[in-house]
Amino acid sequence: MRWCYILLLRLHPRAFRQRFGDEMLAIFDQQGENVSLMADATLSLARQWIVRQPSFAFSPTTAPDGVPLFYSAEAEIPRFSALMPGVLITLLAFGMICFVIGHRWRHTHLLVGSHHPSPSHLLGAHTDAQPVSDLPAEVKVQPYPFHPPRSAYFRFLLVLGAFDVDQDNVISAEEIDNAPAALWRLDKNHDGMLSAEECGLKPDPNLDPLKLGSGRLTFMRVHPVLAALDANHDGVISESEIRNAAAALRTLDANHDGKLTERELLPDQSIAMAAGIMEMLDKNGDGRITRDERRGSFAAELLDRADRDGKGYVTEEDLVIAIRSTARPDK
Repeated sequence: MRWCYILLLRLHPRAFRQRFGDEMLAIFDQQGENVSLMADATLSLARQWIVRQPSFAFSPTTAPDGVPLFYSAEAEIPRFSALMPGVLITLLAFGMICFVIGHRWRHTHLLVGSHHPSPSHLLGAHTDAQPVSDLPAEVKVQPYPFHPPRSAYFRFLLVLGAFDVDQDNVISAEEIDNAPAALWRLDKNHDGMLSAEECGLKPDPNLDPLKLGSGRLTFMRVHPVLAALDANHDGVISESEIRNAAAALRTLDANHDGKLTERELLPDQSIAMAAGIMEMLDKNGDGRITRDERRGSFAAELLDRADRDGKGYVTEEDLVIAIRSTARPDK
């Protein structure tokens, strides 16, 4: 095997053999009869004759002690002439592809899926058979749903679900006029008024009665449609307020187009966040969060910033201002 390795070294170009032959043979003797070194010498032979470099970029004087000189060869860039065949082949292939795509006489229209005007996308079947009047069965097909998916906010807030009869996530002018009748249908206990629970609130049954009462007021105040319907802000929609529902809803029509979209009905995020913090931290329900109540809470930093006057307590209005200034620091 050593004589075969020497033969492979002798087949290398003279310049390469004179510089690296002794080192390669020394490594072979140190490693013993290693088959991987034979394979490496074979690949080196092919590489030197196919991609032959005119010179080797290394400096024998900078090689560290004990390291063969050919290990210190620096990375070399292939010659430009060696790259030209690949460049030409790439340009030729790209040009052929552009040529084929650009010729319309070779262009074919491919239709994928159903291309029928039927909303159900079922293709019509043509037949020469005569109609029969005594068929033993009849199949009724549900109409195709043209309306978009139901909004999560409209599903959550029961009054909006009652108003939106056609389920298109928009309260139209006709639906606004029919608002009182829709609200009467939500009066499950027939007491002539709508509570926060009948409007969509699902409170924790284990809550303290004081916290439950403040939670109802917060729920009715945070959602714009409930705040508009509950004109006196007492936490319930009374009989007179139900009769005046259409006029109350029209006050939410910001663009005066006669209908209410989800954007016009969604609550203000700053007000909703402030109301939630007040409900969690205002232990005595007096509408203020004192220093003792906010000490060690998750929103202590925000509450400290909201107490900008240093009065020792924070109201919901202070919280709203602090939240909006955090969202828009340039304001």
